[in-house]
Amino acid sequence: MLLLRRSLSLNVLRKEVDRACFGEKAKQIMRPDDANVAGNVHGGTILKMIEEAGAIISTRHCNSQNGERCVAALARVERTDFLSPMCIGEVAHVSAEITYTSKHSVEVQVNVMSENILTGAKELTNKATLWYVPLSLKNVDKVLEVPPVVYSRQEQEEEGRKRYEAQKLERMETKWRNGDIVQPVLNPEPNTVSYSQSSLIHLVGPSDCTLHGFVHGGGVDFH
Repeated sequence: MLLLRRSLSLNVLRKEVDRACFGEKAKQIMRPDDANVAGNVHGGTILKMIEEAGAIISTRHCNSQNGERCVAALARVERTDFLSPMCIGEVAHVSAEITYTSKHSVEVQVNVMSENILTGAKELTNKATLWYVPLSLKNVDKVLEVPPVVYSRQEQEEEGRKRYEAQKLERMETKWRNGDIVQPVLNPEPNTVSYSQSSLIHLVGPSDCTLHGFVHGGGVDFH
């Protein structure tokens, strides 16, 4: 009976640890340098917070078992929805959750809520789905295996597998389409598509990069 109780206690503890690995929450107050001239927070600022929350929870999960240490790198932004603007002075609540893992990738879903700390009003502003892959700290070209997760319902795993296969197929199609790179047109005619194109030169600094020295996915969107 004592062994049975101890076994049940260990199982409960493992489940609590699993839940702790699956969730990540962060808060940040929005300042004037985070916003545009209209007072709305830049989309890139929010995307950077989303990407960092996903990287934290993915890296933590991928290092939850003994083995080669790694950092989870952003591989794909499945979708990002901007539902409502966020303003200067509001607090951004970013919550990330691991919803599926394959052998070499992690699906993370992120929600962002704005809070008016004067009135207490909260509103859902963003929803996003991202995929990360664990890269070895010793060899950046080596993709490691992802520890499996325990699902509370069998349907969660099945639905996650369907999303994984769908995004994998779409990624292959996108890679095939991106074979043709559109070069910018010099001195384009006004009122044309080429005329609307713009470019920006930015010197990449240490604050823009991950531990591997690569630019944050959110950092690219931000600039």
